[in-house]
Amino acid sequence: MKCTSCKKNVADDAAVCPFCDTVLDPSLLDASPPEDDDEPAPPPRRPAPRPGVKPATKPGMKKVAAKPAVKKRATNVPRTEEEDDALIAAEKKERAANDWRSQVSEEDWKANQGKAPEKFVATKAMDPELAMGATKQYLWELSMADKLALAGTSVLLISTFFPWKETVAEGDVLGVFSSGILVTLLASMAVAGIIIRTRKTMPTLNPLLPWVAQLGCVGVSALWCLVYMKLSWDSTPAMSSVGNYEVWVSKPAFGLILGVLAAIVSIVGTIFGLKDVGR
Repeated sequence: MKCTSCKKNVADDAAVCPFCDTVLDPSLLDASPPEDDDEPAPPPRRPAPRPGVKPATKPGMKKVAAKPAVKKRATNVPRTEEEDDALIAAEKKERAANDWRSQVSEEDWKANQGKAPEKFVATKAMDPELAMGATKQYLWELSMADKLALAGTSVLLISTFFPWKETVAEGDVLGVFSSGILVTLLASMAVAGIIIRTRKTMPTLNPLLPWVAQLGCVGVSALWCLVYMKLSWDSTPAMSSVGNYEVWVSKPAFGLILGVLAAIVSIVGTIFGLKDVGR
């Protein structure tokens, strides 16, 4: 037979439509008790299929067994108090099963009762291989101008730890132990400016500011190297402390010459790196 609501074919003995839950048997809505004299009506007979007639199916499709009709409760029939209590108890039981606290035993609660939570301690260990790989990747991604600027500034910083002046009285004088320490500080600031600008560690900072600071630091460093070279050049003859011959009172050493060349390379790289500022 067909459902009176959705017009779909349902079983002849179905009391509720399995598709739209419409009550097909009006006796379900009758709350009065059945009479003793009433006899149940015999189930309706299904018409036998005619011989030679096959059900209409598409070729290649498998026959799917029909789902049994599920008898559901009518929506317009109110539930009793016992049914409401049973439904509430089932919902509480389901929530308790999904609660993580129900999976902790009483012994665990007692063992951890009153204890403060453990503090998170970040490990400070650094993997050398990862650090080396990250450094190589950073240097590889730099532009040619930034590579020149970074290499020149780094060599300028290292040159201050070499002798900048050779004197008769004091011997070799390192740049970092003389007024050349100014170049050490300026070169360190220039390296920091290059790293901040290229790695974009300060996104809110205008990239032109670290570039200007970089150019100013290497420019002043190169100028101070020339001034130091002028001050350390004293061609007055004096007796050497080792041997019986005359030497100059003081003259520039290898570290100062290396610093001048590195400052020139750093300035060139910084100027050509202006086109990459902001990328």
